[in-house]
Amino acid sequence: MKKGARRFIMGIEGLTGLVTGASALVAFVSALVLWLVVSDARSTIESSAYSRAEYIASALGSRPTQNTLEAMVRSTVPGGGVRAVAVSSGDGFFAAYPPLSPSELDSGNTIVYTSPAGVRVTLLMELPPVLAQGGNIVLLLSLFAVFLTVVAILVPSYLRRMVLDPLRNILGQADRIEKGSGSSPKAADASFRKLVDLLAKKDSQLKNMREDALKRARTAESRSGAVLEAMGSGVVVLDPDGRPTLWNGQAESILGPMEDTGKVSIPGGRDEWDSESNGRNYRYRVTSSPTGERVVLITDVTSALAMERKLTEESALADLGALSGGVAHEIGNALCALQGFMELLGRGGGHSRTSEILREAELELVSARKIVDSFRSLSQNSTIESSISIDEAADSIAGICLGHSVPLRRSEGFSTHGRIPGGHVLLGRILDNVLTNALRYCSPPEVSVLLDSGVSPRCLRITVEDRGPGLPEDPEIVFRPMYTTEEKNGGMGLGLTITRRLVRAMGGTVTASGGERGGAVFTIVIPAIGEED
Repeated sequence: MKKGARRFIMGIEGLTGLVTGASALVAFVSALVLWLVVSDARSTIESSAYSRAEYIASALGSRPTQNTLEAMVRSTVPGGGVRAVAVSSGDGFFAAYPPLSPSELDSGNTIVYTSPAGVRVTLLMELPPVLAQGGNIVLLLSLFAVFLTVVAILVPSYLRRMVLDPLRNILGQADRIEKGSGSSPKAADASFRKLVDLLAKKDSQLKNMREDALKRARTAESRSGAVLEAMGSGVVVLDPDGRPTLWNGQAESILGPMEDTGKVSIPGGRDEWDSESNGRNYRYRVTSSPTGERVVLITDVTSALAMERKLTEESALADLGALSGGVAHEIGNALCALQGFMELLGRGGGHSRTSEILREAELELVSARKIVDSFRSLSQNSTIESSISIDEAADSIAGICLGHSVPLRRSEGFSTHGRIPGGHVLLGRILDNVLTNALRYCSPPEVSVLLDSGVSPRCLRITVEDRGPGLPEDPEIVFRPMYTTEEKNGGMGLGLTITRRLVRAMGGTVTASGGERGGAVFTIVIPAIGEED
């Protein structure tokens, strides 16, 4: 720190000590002067009162009376610092003006004079208020002087610790900010003004930066919210206690309102699992952060699983088709040769038993040829180029139902306008497979067929319902190749597989589900390809 700054600080210390010391000295002198003035005034009043008592005693003589006393002092008492005069003698005489009792004399400040004749004159004094309280005032001034003395001793050290040392540091720092700024308080003031202006400018810049940062944060938050809402999956952010803190609309549509959800339970130790809700399949994936928060991604995988099943089924059908094509070719050749030999045997034999055996063998060959045709259907990936009107299709279906003794109904508003892919043979194979499967478990009256036509888009809908034992937990399993519950009755598990393959070749769908009153419901939907005039 510069010499000028040191002199400034030392001057403040000296001036503070001088002011407080002078104040203490003034207080002491004031107390002393007041004490002297009060003492002198009291002495003067008491001396005057004593002379007055001596005069009264000499004037009353040796035989004072009440009247004489009153006549003498009525014009001067009270006054002159005397409140009352009392006269007494050795023979018990007592007189006072103004009247008072002897006990009152003992309780006040008195001046007493006794004459040679034995007359005692007592003056009851009444000092002015200033003189009466002079002692208290002197005491207060003395205490104040003591206080100022203590302050004079303590203030310099307090001032040094609380003001001067920080000021010394400020001046030193001012000299660091700008050379020569700590040489004097004026230079330090100028330097710190510059510093304050610089800080104000920096503060304004920081404020603008903070506003820009907040604006960018709000923009990022808005964009993040838009991204979350645009995601096809549900997203939920959970705090360490499992309570949702951030979510998007897809998550609410799956889990319900987040405000009412409370804690979201996550299976312990699992980062990924599948769940089903309202007929949809969802895949949950959890990612944890170092702070304990967890992000749950909920993806609807219903379509993906359906596509996966479809691809698996198509792959199985393709593999089976390739195999069945080769098997059908080899077995078909053998069957053709066997059928030819049996026809030759039938021409040359006349025995009835032989003819009966040959007819039974021919029936078995026809059945084997049907099985081979089923294998050939699996091996073909043909597209349906022919078409049939819905009216003709309805008549063909009615004939098939009649052949199986199954009742057929048409819905109200059923329309026969339009055409569908396929023909009588394809419809026969499709419906025959479904009805044959239903009649394995039910009698014909327990099976019903309903025809309906869709409007938008137009289609032909065939619903086959039975009262049988129902379907497995996963109805799709009945369409898998080689799935059958009738091994003992010769079922190969290919009928429904072929039906689905043919319906898909026509651009349609076939589904299986459980009936409301038990049994199974098969729904075949074939889209129309045009309107018939």
